[in-house]
Amino acid sequence: MRDMGCNHFLKAICLLSYLAVAVACGSGGGNGTPPPPPDDTVDAPTGLTYSANPGQYRMDKAITPNTASLAGGDPVDSFSIAPALVAGLSFDTTTGAITGTPTAMSAATDHTITATNEGGSTQAIINIAVGAALPAAFLHLEDGFDAEVVYQDNALRIGKLARAPDGRIFFTEVDTGNIRIIDAQGNLLATPFVTVNVLTTGHFGLLGLALDPDFTTNGFVYALATVPAEGQQSDRSKIFRWTEASNVATNEMTVLDDLPIAPPGGVNNGGEILFDDLGMLFVSLGDVQTPANAQADTSTSLAGKVLRYDVSSLPATAAAGNPTANDPEWCRGLRNTFGMATHPVTGDLFGADNGPAADDELNFLAAGKNFEWENANVPPATRGLKIRNWQTVIVPTGMCWHTGVGWGTEYNNDLFIATYDHTIERFEMSGAAFVDIDDESEFAEFDGSEDNRALDICMEPDGSLLVSTFTGIYRITKP
Repeated sequence: MRDMGCNHFLKAICLLSYLAVAVACGSGGGNGTPPPPPDDTVDAPTGLTYSANPGQYRMDKAITPNTASLAGGDPVDSFSIAPALVAGLSFDTTTGAITGTPTAMSAATDHTITATNEGGSTQAIINIAVGAALPAAFLHLEDGFDAEVVYQDNALRIGKLARAPDGRIFFTEVDTGNIRIIDAQGNLLATPFVTVNVLTTGHFGLLGLALDPDFTTNGFVYALATVPAEGQQSDRSKIFRWTEASNVATNEMTVLDDLPIAPPGGVNNGGEILFDDLGMLFVSLGDVQTPANAQADTSTSLAGKVLRYDVSSLPATAAAGNPTANDPEWCRGLRNTFGMATHPVTGDLFGADNGPAADDELNFLAAGKNFEWENANVPPATRGLKIRNWQTVIVPTGMCWHTGVGWGTEYNNDLFIATYDHTIERFEMSGAAFVDIDDESEFAEFDGSEDNRALDICMEPDGSLLVSTFTGIYRITKP
């Protein structure tokens, strides 16, 4: 006979077990519905970019870390790069960052970088170039450019530059009174071209330098110097002319004598000389520490002005086409213009004037204009155009225009200004007279020592720039 009690007992146990399982499965769902299975899908990374692309670096100079970023997707498992980076640069396969100090040069090379996770991958192409190491005097140079030492002598105070059509470089030694020549092969000639007896200390010495527009034919070299008293003449500024013959000066001539000069050891002697496209000689003279000179008529003082002379016969005479016949004045109201340049197309004259503290200026030196030094009440019709006024001191020195040759059209009509504040400034200019500044930037920076103040700058036929500091001459190129 069956044991019915036992069957009922087993059924009860089974029912309780079923209810326990059902309650456990329903807990947390709120309505007894089992939760969905976990989502195991991984989204592929997207939109890989780098903080610097292209990456343009210098050999032996640590780079700013070039970091990767992604627009979307799940975390990346790894990064890879092909081809490998130049020696000294490191690639982090976890973050994709590029760091290090390149120890070799490299032409511009495309590198493919791949970011990968389980869901897939994304790629970016980054172009990396490593240029030659900069000379020790440089702290910075615009990306894509190289610099080399042409000549260096830490015992000198180099000043102005002039490049001959045959590739020779003439330069002044401010305190020795020497004009030296570097031949077309880059060798300094042992014998100075000429030595001038000059006054030194303060803003004195061998200041201005220019080659005649017909130098290839006549060999004329011009210089402005502060010279000591002799005979009946007192200390003064004087412009000389020599004829170059086999790299030495012959046939010394006086172009202008008895030009104004500051008191002994003083400043503001100006001293820039250059030719316009008609072969007339521009001369800048500072106010020689007497501001009123800048507003005085030329019969009283030539100081504080830009003058323009005809040097076809000597001594020089006021050039035809000046604002006033038989008067050398071109414009006035200037404190100390040490850099000038004529635009290669328009022939217009630009100058950089030095303020007493702030108020350094970039000026459009048009004929008959007054730039208001020592006179704030110049009539509007005669006020000169001040293109740029710096409220921090930069002390502009030399300046030159670039035509874009060798560097590309983006550098055509750019004005480069060297500064005593250790920089070269780049101005991108436009407009009918090229007086509109589209952009300005620091093109190069030298270290902050006294030796490495930028003093003069000129363009070579291939587009390279020659730059002088007190102790060196450098060539900036675009490979």
